Amino acid sequence: MRNAAEKRREDLRDMKRRAILAAARRVCDTGGPEALTMRAVAAEAGYAPGAVYSYFAGIDELAIALTAEELGHLARRMREAAERAEGPAAALEAAAKEALKATAGNAPHVRLAGRLMSPEPLPADLDRTVTGRVIAILEALGGPLRAATGLEGEAAHREILCLAALLIGLRVLEASGRLAPLGFNAEGLLAHRLAALPKA
Repeated sequence: MRNAAEKRREDLRDMKRRAILAAARRVCDTGGPEALTMRAVAAEAGYAPGAVYSYFAGIDELAIALTAEELGHLARRMREAAERAEGPAAALEAAAKEALKATAGNAPHVRLAGRLMSPEPLPADLDRTVTGRVIAILEALGGPLRAATGLEGEAAHREILCLAALLIGLRVLEASGRLAPLGFNAEGLLAHRLAALPKA
């Protein structure tokens, strides 16, 4: 059992870690992902540069932790959008549109998400956090999709993953300037895909 001093140390460490993440968010908001360095984050947080390394092994780990935090916020906004909608089909559309909206304009935090594709393994606790947040986003789509389509089990999982992959792919194509020349936009293609889903 932890004693009071251990609890205080853990709370203080947690608070400092949150402060570093908040500083990283401000650096990223102001200068984009390119501005995100350990030195810049330390300066923004008011810490010596070396102090940040006590909480994050390097800039990639810090960027992934920030991305995980953003994924959590996105999952919450998607759930809230679905809850405000009337009917299962509208709830699915609202959740999916919220995901597109969050990634519109090549948002700086979204551009950080590319670091999740790195082959380098993450620390176990950060890996669990990222996985949990990704699952939360899939469930924010999954609940409304199951209700709207009547699909369950493997069939539902397949459609949920396909829809998530479509959302990611649409934004990658749009951000790279390759969607508009083809005569399409992300919102229109999303609507087309949702209309093609089976109805409950």
